[in-house]
Amino acid sequence: MTKQFLKVGDTVLGKFGMAKIKNIELCKNVGDKYGIKVDMCFIQDVDRCVFNMDNGHFEYGNDLDFIPH
Repeated sequence: MTKQFLKVGDTVLGKFGMAKIKNIELCKNVGDKYGIKVDMCFIQDVDRCVFNMDNGHFEYGNDLDFIPH
């Protein structure tokens, strides 16, 4: 089954290596840094999100690769 959404606690691969998502902000536009805090987002909205990671970095949605588990 294909993953439908990303949620807080999921492990992903980004520019700074593998990390768990600590929080998600859904932004109005792709590339915005600040948005509305959400607990999950649909895959089709990932590019509009900013993810704060447990490794101390943040990642834009278009920089993430998903790990499907």
